Amino acid sequence: DEFELDIARFGLIPSWAKELKFGRHTYNTRTETVASKASFRHAWKNNQFALVPVDTFYEPKYIDGKSHWYAISREDGDPFTVAAIYDDAIIESEKVRSFSMLTINANQHPFMKQFHNPNDEKRSIIVIPEESRQDWLHCNHEEASEFFFEMRDEFIAKPRDPRLSEN
Repeated sequence: DEFELDIARFGLIPSWAKELKFGRHTYNTRTETVASKASFRHAWKNNQFALVPVDTFYEPKYIDGKSHWYAISREDGDPFTVAAIYDDAIIESEKVRSFSMLTINANQHPFMKQFHNPNDEKRSIIVIPEESRQDWLHCNHEEASEFFFEMRDEFIAKPRDPRLSEN
């Protein structure tokens, strides 16, 4: 099976949306509610699964009560793929393809639990390893939870601001 490569907007715009700005609120979707939320239901029900190639993503870490952004990447520097869903909408007579990354709870994850506000639930993207990419793209929504992998320990975090020391 070959991959289909396409350009898509970050922030899922459901087929019924009328404006591009809708996507500002749909960068991520929680696996626990993706099937029931109006914005994501169509893409989920229709098995519109995607992979987003990534080399770095950013999360806030709170140090002394202040948010500091950290760059998270694989220790070896290689790119990786993140589980997503996509949808198509017609906005001002043009087809727009957009996507949202799926997230899982990370309250107990040894690495990802250090990010976000200390009082908030911890969330993590889902990294789909190379050996599971084709299966993810071709599964259906009933099988999708088999791919809700926790991030492996090959990831590191570096402060975006080099003046911050590693904690």
